Amino acid sequence: MADPTKSSQKTKQTHPLPPLPDYKDSRASGNSSFSDNPQVYMLQIPRDHVLKVPSDESKQRYKRYTKYRPIQRRIRHGFFRCLCASICLLVLILIAICCIVYFCFRPKTPTYTLTGFSISGFEPLLNSSVTPLNPSVIATVQTENPNKRISILYQTGGSVWLHFDQVYLCEGDWPSFRQGPKNVTAFVTKLTGSGVLLTALNRDKLVRDQTNGSVPLAINAKVPVKIKFSFITSWLITARVSCDVMVSSLTGKAAILSKTCRIKTHYLW
Repeated sequence: MADPTKSSQKTKQTHPLPPLPDYKDSRASGNSSFSDNPQVYMLQIPRDHVLKVPSDESKQRYKRYTKYRPIQRRIRHGFFRCLCASICLLVLILIAICCIVYFCFRPKTPTYTLTGFSISGFEPLLNSSVTPLNPSVIATVQTENPNKRISILYQTGGSVWLHFDQVYLCEGDWPSFRQGPKNVTAFVTKLTGSGVLLTALNRDKLVRDQTNGSVPLAINAKVPVKIKFSFITSWLITARVSCDVMVSSLTGKAAILSKTCRIKTHYLW
């Protein structure tokens, strides 16, 4: 009959327990990780587990923040709403004022006309010389204000330029004066230039036009003005006047064969 103690010992010897893993070797080798090792266990902490209890000061600060934050948000939103409403109201008031002024005064565009033209300084060019030119032009301009209750105040700083085929020739000043309603004013402005050099193409074209008795010139002016509506004076407005004129000669008092003037502003006309 067999001894039970010996049979139990034999069973233990035939089924030994697996050895514990060597953590130092696995970490040093880098060939395995904790997730790949079935003998490694991980502990997970529940999300609702409180790791740290806030202090009383933090609790009071959080209460104050949550208490006053909605009030600050309402104040900020109310301020922006009032600001937008004020801006819209101001814009509407300005539009209403402009409409009232426009329909009451009915502003009309002033007209400009060239009535006289005297030219000098082109003699070297007409004598087949390539020396620099010193052009001089005396122009008589007539301006008319057709408005019944609007005055035009021409400010200082206006300039006038003379061009031929987009080539600068000379320049001068636009005088400052006050032009009342239904008024026609004529003034004389002198344009001078020095050391003007023309290309061979421009010289040939200018001599040919002089020979044909029709020289096209362009006058451009930049004039600062103010518009006065009864007792109200507008801000400073820059008016740009451009005239295309055809003259018969480049010497002496030239006859004006044709003329066309235009005015352009960004606010009224």
